[in-house]
Amino acid sequence: MQSLSLIRAGRLAAVAAVLVLGQSAARATAVTYSVKAAGGGDFTAIQAAIDAAAPGDTIDVYPGSYSETAAGRTLSSAAGTYTFGLFFDAGHGGITVRGVDAAGAMIDNWKNAEAYVTTNATNGFGPSGIFVEGDGVTICGLDIGTNSAGQNKTIEVIGDDFSLLDCNVSDAGGSLYINDWRFDAGTDTSHVQSYLVDGNCFEDGISIDISNGAGYTGPVSGRVIRRNYFSNSGYWATISFNGSGTGVPWFVYSVGGAVIRDNKFKNTFEWVDGDPEVYLRTAAHIRARGTYDNDQFDWATYWSKNRFDHAYVTGPNPPEEVREYSYAGAYGTFEHVRRIGALLEGEQDIAEPGDETLHKHN
Repeated sequence: MQSLSLIRAGRLAAVAAVLVLGQSAARATAVTYSVKAAGGGDFTAIQAAIDAAAPGDTIDVYPGSYSETAAGRTLSSAAGTYTFGLFFDAGHGGITVRGVDAAGAMIDNWKNAEAYVTTNATNGFGPSGIFVEGDGVTICGLDIGTNSAGQNKTIEVIGDDFSLLDCNVSDAGGSLYINDWRFDAGTDTSHVQSYLVDGNCFEDGISIDISNGAGYTGPVSGRVIRRNYFSNSGYWATISFNGSGTGVPWFVYSVGGAVIRDNKFKNTFEWVDGDPEVYLRTAAHIRARGTYDNDQFDWATYWSKNRFDHAYVTGPNPPEEVREYSYAGAYGTFEHVRRIGALLEGEQDIAEPGDETLHKHN
């Protein structure tokens, strides 16, 4: 198994070298485009640079504010014409979009992001501010803000081998939503088998949601969420894996687990009163629900290798064996729910006789 440090080192080396192998549409020599909002670069809009790029190319986004629109776009995975903010279609995989400073040096820390990107998506199944259909897309070193037509999915990913690195995601209440439109139901094989989410800041209430066949097949070691900072004042899960069998129409297929470590979680939601099905049974730092292979979820490592302002876990032998429970949702009952919880009252609510509840803060 490849170590996590090698995974990140390899990814950053690929970004710096601007080289993607195995892409038949790649140029013999990769191209680096510059995007400068005030002019003086190859483009003034990021989407224009994406449209011009080929697999293996890099797009350097210089400091400035960018309001992005990708209108009249079609998907290989669905009928219709849509408007996204930024759009990487199936033919524009293997592209890296990276924030740089005024001198052109790559941003490798979210605190230093100087390119602020907002979106103007209006697609009816979202809106999806940034939509990634192509495989092997990398986005790094940007400050990614809100969508003008309403919040839903800050970034929607249906391509394999997606990387989000060193970004400040400032779309408070949004989502990085990874799902698999090209899941092969005949062979139970995922198209989306790998992703890397590393070194980002997710501002208040921005969740990572893994759904609908993503990671059902492929090695767990290829799906990594690490070194991120999460802040959440809401009662929903910060990282949620959503399998099938929940009644939710768009959670069609089961999902697989991921490596989750070296992150920092903060949850400031306080339950005073209200529906326990809504608040006590949904508040979580990390959660899985529906049909999934629990052997792919290393709850003990999730507990021990991440930092929490406060966290709770309940079960017959926590954190190795986590309590499984259910709760009612808008479309039916969510079964097989497991979590690293954010509320003591929530763990007390699901505990069964003989269970133990652990608490940690660091």
